[in-house]
Amino acid sequence: MVLVAALAGFFGGSSFAATPGGGIATASGVSASEQTCRACHSIDTTKVGPPFRAIAERYRGESDAVARLKKSMLEGSSGKWSTGAAMPANAISDADAERFAWWILGIK
Repeated sequence: MVLVAALAGFFGGSSFAATPGGGIATASGVSASEQTCRACHSIDTTKVGPPFRAIAERYRGESDAVARLKKSMLEGSSGKWSTGAAMPANAISDADAERFAWWILGIK
């Protein structure tokens, strides 16, 4: 199933969509930071970390969801999902972390 996150206006004309394999496609292709995240996360299946869809369901509707997801991506986190795994800090820009947080929250 191909998911489409209609966030183009928010991102100044960039369009984001989940690709058939569960990746994020942008106007310039799949981002390097997204490839890093996919090492431990997928759309629907628990790998090392929780599925993106489960993350979206947990945080959707929270006023600080984007900030919390960004913080986890930029600083790392542990103990939130009872998986026994710790997510390391990721070498992505603040802007990429924000775009990716919005993409995750857009997953239905």
